Amino acid sequence: MTIKLFNTMSRKVEEFKPLVSGKMGFYSCGPTVYHYAHIGNLRHFIQNDILKRMFRENGYDVTHVMNITDVGHLTSDADSGEDKMEKGAARDNKSVWEIASFYTNAFLKDFDDLNLIRPDYMPKATEYINEQIALIEKLEKLGYTYRIEDDGIYYDTSKFPDYGKLTGGSLSGNRAGARVEFNDLKRNPTDFALWKFSPKNEKRQMEWDSPWGIGFPGWHTECCAMSMKLLGDHFDIHTGGEDLSRIHHNNEIAQSEPLVGAPWVSYWMHTSFLVDKSGEKMSKSAGEFMGLDAIRNRGYDTMVYKYLVLLSHFQAQLAFSWAGLESAANGYKNIVRRVAEILSDSKPGEVNKETFDFWHEKILSPVSDNMKTAEALVQIQELLRDNSVNSATKIALFEFIDRLFGLQFIDRATKLNELESESAPAEIMTLADARASAKAAKDWGEADKIRSQIEAAGWSIVDTKNGSKIVKKV
Repeated sequence: MTIKLFNTMSRKVEEFKPLVSGKMGFYSCGPTVYHYAHIGNLRHFIQNDILKRMFRENGYDVTHVMNITDVGHLTSDADSGEDKMEKGAARDNKSVWEIASFYTNAFLKDFDDLNLIRPDYMPKATEYINEQIALIEKLEKLGYTYRIEDDGIYYDTSKFPDYGKLTGGSLSGNRAGARVEFNDLKRNPTDFALWKFSPKNEKRQMEWDSPWGIGFPGWHTECCAMSMKLLGDHFDIHTGGEDLSRIHHNNEIAQSEPLVGAPWVSYWMHTSFLVDKSGEKMSKSAGEFMGLDAIRNRGYDTMVYKYLVLLSHFQAQLAFSWAGLESAANGYKNIVRRVAEILSDSKPGEVNKETFDFWHEKILSPVSDNMKTAEALVQIQELLRDNSVNSATKIALFEFIDRLFGLQFIDRATKLNELESESAPAEIMTLADARASAKAAKDWGEADKIRSQIEAAGWSIVDTKNGSKIVKKV
């Protein structure tokens, strides 16, 4: 079916037209592995996963590249401050290489726990130093660079007339609105480092020789070199968080298009922020650090956070709260329970192809229309309520739904059925009987108190139209 996506460059929804028929190549800005991934960062990676799954379900051969930034990402957008990797090493009293390995593995654990399909390529910036140097040399020959002594090699944004076009600005407009401190050694406030020199009298843990001296690459250069090396001079989609659009991605475009021509990338997609209840962006540097462990440690299935993310549109800010997560948990569990009941049907019938195709399109269509995942989840609820669809067809559809969203409904439902076959101990059954008596006496406070006791003991009591069931908690 037709795929439509909001393109940050054009600021409108466009029909997707691939560079190569039947293929889609995309690059997503990956983590800087100096700390655990924040749940706000993870929202972006969840959206990338759905994008990839949607294209695959539409029959595309997808090539996905996501970088691992393990050098060069400074703490300031003004090309000053510490390298985040060096800062992380000092914080944890480990080498930079140990930090990179540890937090890369931690990130991939979160990635896998969210059931995200791993990229085809995950290049590390430190493994592509030669490619980055070669890119800078090409820009130097074209006259786009200049040197600041004892600092580095910089890109002269005044040489690129379209600078800022991704976010609707021009060079003059960005001068007024730039969110970086002005370094008076720069020719323009928006100029950025391509290669930073190692500080004098200081031995960095990550530094390399170059035609300009000992140092390390700029963060913006890494993504250009790696994406073009692995996807070619032009590719279909580039994604990132909305905070990357103004500086990082404009800088990528400024480096790449003088070398390969415009447009370098056909479609730019940016995921909006996860915010707290006050509307402030949630991040590593803002307030309490919130990694995926915060959700695990409160007993939530990681699929619940993924489900919460998909209840909103990627272009809209998502307000996180524990109450909101609890509501998402209830919604997710209700779907799992309904799928468990369908799996338990002793007479599922046969898959009806016409019905399958009808619901397949109803669910895939909104996701293909600019990633309207919330609308697709509404259709899933409608499917569950449709008693004209037999169990075999619903099971086949949920296999498709799990391919599309990776929410593992069938996996969780299967485990739930296995747990429900386990008999509760006598003391839990006694509590269940006492709760039933309290409900019969309309003593709702006592009934709720007993339910809490059952929950605390590791069991759940589920009220159905045929009575209550005691099941082991997942």
